[in-house]
Amino acid sequence: MNKLGLVGNPNCGKSALFNALTGSDARVGNWPGVTVERKEGVWETGEYLCIDLPGVYSLSPYTLEERATVQYILEEEPDILLQVVDSTVLERSLFLTTQLLELDIPMVLALNMMDIAQRQGVFIDTDKLSEMLGIPVVVISAISGEGKGELAKNLHMALQKGRKGYTVLQGDKLWAKMKPLIQRDLNEIQGLFTGMRWLENEEKFDWEGEIASARYGFSVSCCHNVITNKAAKASPTEKLDKVFLHPVWGIPLFFGCMALVFHMTFSVSFLGTGIPSPGVFFRQGAEYGMEMLRDIVIRFFPQMPYWGRALLSEGIFGGMGKAVSYLPQILCLFFWLTFLEDSGYMARAAFLLDKPMRKLGISGRAFLPLLTGFGCSVPAMMSVRTLEQEKSRRITRLIIPFFSCGAKLPLYALLVELLFPQMGGTVIFSLYCGGILIAIFWALVLEKRFYRGQEAPFIMEMPPYHLPRWNNLMRTLGRRGEEYLTKAATVILSASIIIWLASHVTVDFQMTEYSSESILAYIGRGISPIFAPLGFGGGENGWKASAAILSGFAAKEAVVSSLGVLGGAEGIFTPISAISFMVFHLLSIPCMAAVSAFWCEEKKGRNLLFALCLWFFTAWVTAFLVYQISRFVGIAFFNFL
Repeated sequence: MNKLGLVGNPNCGKSALFNALTGSDARVGNWPGVTVERKEGVWETGEYLCIDLPGVYSLSPYTLEERATVQYILEEEPDILLQVVDSTVLERSLFLTTQLLELDIPMVLALNMMDIAQRQGVFIDTDKLSEMLGIPVVVISAISGEGKGELAKNLHMALQKGRKGYTVLQGDKLWAKMKPLIQRDLNEIQGLFTGMRWLENEEKFDWEGEIASARYGFSVSCCHNVITNKAAKASPTEKLDKVFLHPVWGIPLFFGCMALVFHMTFSVSFLGTGIPSPGVFFRQGAEYGMEMLRDIVIRFFPQMPYWGRALLSEGIFGGMGKAVSYLPQILCLFFWLTFLEDSGYMARAAFLLDKPMRKLGISGRAFLPLLTGFGCSVPAMMSVRTLEQEKSRRITRLIIPFFSCGAKLPLYALLVELLFPQMGGTVIFSLYCGGILIAIFWALVLEKRFYRGQEAPFIMEMPPYHLPRWNNLMRTLGRRGEEYLTKAATVILSASIIIWLASHVTVDFQMTEYSSESILAYIGRGISPIFAPLGFGGGENGWKASAAILSGFAAKEAVVSSLGVLGGAEGIFTPISAISFMVFHLLSIPCMAAVSAFWCEEKKGRNLLFALCLWFFTAWVTAFLVYQISRFVGIAFFNFL
């Protein structure tokens, strides 16, 4: 089977084409020697093993992902290369083409987004482009898969024909200066694109800059010959960018958009109509369905002993069922976030936030891992590998847990519906904003005190605005739902059963109907003094909150299942202590999976210990301040009245 390497600039549609070519037959692993994901899949025809190489602008690597791409091309030598090009920015894309042409590897150029280019008045003569480059050029649509047949035919022809690499610099004025030196010692050349230190030693000359200039010169000349520009009206993207990328109201618009997303997900009264928001509506339906399922299952086993029925109704349906009932609300949030990302808006948000984020010691590129943290901290920790500077990677990993992951949503939804039914969206949006502010605070402190260094420039493609593909939205939601249900059927179910057993077994291993006499109560009371100053560790039922916090280290969803097993959140929290509990839950040590991901990325014990202390210290102090200040303000207010 021939190895086909898919290469191209970031956001050129390369990964979308990979998905179209391989369907669901894709495997994800790591590149040898680096912690960068490697995607492989077999073309539907079975002729090629497709390797989706991380996006690069040139073969001079900066990030770990770019190094993985260059290393694969130069050392593993795929049988054939397929460069995917964004037709709307052909001139910039051809810089990478000039480097790839110097390799003795068959190659095909795939022009993607041609329809968008033509709407912008840009028409490309593919035959002339193919003649100038000396390789086949094919028009494709990465999203729809259009052009796959023509692409397959050209790949087969290119593979059969083979090719000898050549440089587009030949014939250039620079080439006349380079040729005598190259002929004198060919063995010392690792490729024109890898740098010419030996030439710099030969004579003081900016070879790297001159070669780059010559490559761009060829790209400009090539585009001048193959592109016909026709008058076109301002595109919808250009008109929308005047609003969404405005230097004054661009960022407020972004936060307003996020506030609307949370309102549509968590508010009991949607836009003051008295109708639940879509997220709350579907969550209530799921909870009602779980209650019906519990009653049906129990009726099927009328002769079941008391302990069996109690385990089924309280441990499994009361615990795991409670967590599962919040799945629709979680999917609702991810639907809107995915919608915004696929529409092209989130790329603009990263651009807008680059300048303020750079002042925190991290580049705008860190916005994407941090945004991923709203979904799950594990992939967010892993995606930090894409950042160029080690300083930026360390700071970003440390602040990711402050960006509330989806697993924390069930607890927020439970408590706000119980204690703040008319302000659900506002309370949860405030929690998310609070987590971001804490992350900003620590980023500033870490940058000033621990990690210093200059950030690399932030370069990012701005994809055109478009309506997201329904298939992609459903695929993303399906993957999220599958992950959540898998966790519910394993970690959350196990935690629910363990919590139920621990709440019905005494310290001398006797069954009891009173959870206050159980092992769990014993443990909860033992650690309650730690949380009593935060408002939720004291009192008759304070141990339940402390015990629920412990279960959250296995999985954050298990906090809700623990409270469900222990009889619900009623009677445990006051409005102020509930806010304190949610703040601690928001900022505290993440689940064990996220901690493990942090450890795998850092691989230093002292860094892990520092992170654990930072997260717990931040959560405890912030929750303490929130509770004590709220309590003081409340007492002062009532005394004033």
